Formats: sequence, C-alpha cells, structure tokens
Amino acid sequence: MKKKLFSAILAAAMCLSLAACGGNGSTPPANSNPTGSGAPSAGGDTDWPNSTVTVILPYGAGGDTDTYCRQLFQRIGEKTGGTFVVTNTEGGSGIVAAMDVLNRKPDGYTLLFNHTGASLVQEAIGSVDFSYTDDFANCCTVAIDETYALVAVAKGGQYGQYSHGWENLEDMLAEAKANPGKVRYSTVFGSTTEYVGRMLESQAGVTFDNIDVGTSAGDRMAAMLGGQVDILAANYMNVKDYIENGDLVCLGIMSKERVEGIDFPTFTEQGYDKVVTAKKYEVKFPKGTDQAIVDKLSELCRQVVEEDESFAEVLSTYFAKPLYRDAATMNTEDPAEVEALKAGLAG
Repeated sequence: MKKKLFSAILAAAMCLSLAACGGNGSTPPANSNPTGSGAPSAGGDTDWPNSTVTVILPYGAGGDTDTYCRQLFQRIGEKTGGTFVVTNTEGGSGIVAAMDVLNRKPDGYTLLFNHTGASLVQEAIGSVDFSYTDDFANCCTVAIDETYALVAVAKGGQYGQYSHGWENLEDMLAEAKANPGKVRYSTVFGSTTEYVGRMLESQAGVTFDNIDVGTSAGDRMAAMLGGQVDILAANYMNVKDYIENGDLVCLGIMSKERVEGIDFPTFTEQGYDKVVTAKKYEVKFPKGTDQAIVDKLSELCRQVVEEDESFAEVLSTYFAKPLYRDAATMNTEDPAEVEALKAGLAG
C-alpha cells in the first residue's frame, strides 16, 4: 500500500517539477526587491543569488512551517538584496515537495524548507524510497518546536456533545483499554502524529482507531470539532485558543521537559517517556549544489537565528525557539535520530 502511495506521489512530484520549468503558482516573494541584485552581507566565493530563488514549502499557507519560512527568507532577502519566492507545495506529508526539489537542477536556485517531524519519521518507517538525510545537500537548521500536545473535546465547551468527559490522560487511556480500537485518533500517516500515536499505544497497552482526516491543522481541527475523531496531536499554537476557551482539554505535552509558557504536564511526567517528539526546521538544497552557495546561505541563516531578536520573537509567539545547526551537525544528528526512531518503533 505504501509503495502504491509513493508511486502516485512520485508521479505528482514529477509533474510539478516539469511545470516549474515554465512557471508556477507561487505565493508572493518573501521580500519585495524585484531586481534580485544587491551586495551580500555574508562571505563566500560566490555572487549568489543573482536571480530569483524558489523556496519549496511542503505545507499550506499560514501554519508554523510557512510562517517560519517566510520570516526567515524575508530577512535573507534583505541581507542579500535577492528575491526569494516561497511556493507552497502540499501533498503526501511533505513527500511531493521533497521529490520536486530532488528533481530540480542543483544550481542553487531551488531549495527545500521542511521539518524533521515528517521527514525523519518517513525515513524511519520506510514510507519513502529516498533518503532525507543522504539525498539532499543539507544547509542548516533554524528552529525547534517541542510543543506537540494531545487534546480532546472538553465536556463543558461549545462542542461538548462530542466529548467523552475526559479530564486528563488517564481518563482517556482507561476508556481506550476498556474499548480497544474505539478511541479515534487523528493520524497523518508518515508523520510525527503516526509515530507518537504508535508510541503511546505501545507504552500504554492500548489500540486506537487511527483515522486520516487530512494533513493540514485546519482540516484536522475541523474533524475533531465535528465529532469525527476523539483525540488529536498538534503543535500547541494550533490548539491554544481552543484550550483557553474551554473547548478542548490538553492531555499532555510531548516534550522531555516543561515548555516555558505552557502549563500542562508532559507525557514523561505522566509515565510515558517514549511519547516525546520535536520538530526541527531545516533548509536543504538538491544534492550536488555548489558548496560555496550552501555555505553562504548557512552563514546568512546563522546570522538571523543567532543575532536577530525579531526572528526569535516570531518563534516565541508559537512557543518555538531558535536553533542553528550547520550541515555537518545535521549530517551526524539526523541519521542518528532516524535510527532512534526505528529502535522505538521496533520496541
């Protein structure tokens, strides 16, 4: 089944790549400089960029990945005087966008902005026939989000007719144990949601009814508030308002330690130390891209991540944090994380 899905996604990605040669339906540039010229502020033996750079983004507009990407490349554009156009390319939990970038020329004018919450899980479970860790030219990491939260409909909110009356994690797990396969979990197969769901099933000794109701946060939230699913895992910023309004109850946060500004217990605190995840937001080029270009963008990103307080403020709005990792660090740490994910799934 996964191979058939991959074949369909591959065909779609190839079509997107061919279409990109003649134009695209891109969203507006991340900066407004129309000339693509200007003096770069980072060193390097290259005049890159001297034409428009396309940034392929695997998710829709308005979410965390989209926001971080646009904020980052707006600043990179200001530093270089270049034009960076962000193109939202949805499908296959990021696979369509990744295949699109893999099929592009390694000329430095197409790159991928994605997160490890999908990519490394897909590699670990074998749902892709390529490697996110080996088949791209890693550039850098720019942010980390450790705020994945598991939520359910609250009994006292405006959607209370769909509530099971759970007030905490143990309430939900008690019902899941009493009724195997009945608690409906919103799963995006080949993503963090699938991984943490499987970890919770394994460690708590329960079985969920895993249902795919869409990949976007909006679609999944609509399904929960419409009574199609019972529990949902998502970045805290996507569920914060519903929790504060009393429409959802937070069952736990999937971080190793408490996240500043989020006053809910972690799964580790509640005895489920395998239900932990973090999304690291990464920049990648097609393999074979000139190393001078890769190094130049990496240095520019480092300047934004480590020196630009306004970028850190944007991330903090979403409870995320700046995190810079260079390519060498990614080349070591990402494969190690894939192996850890495989070990967790195996055992």
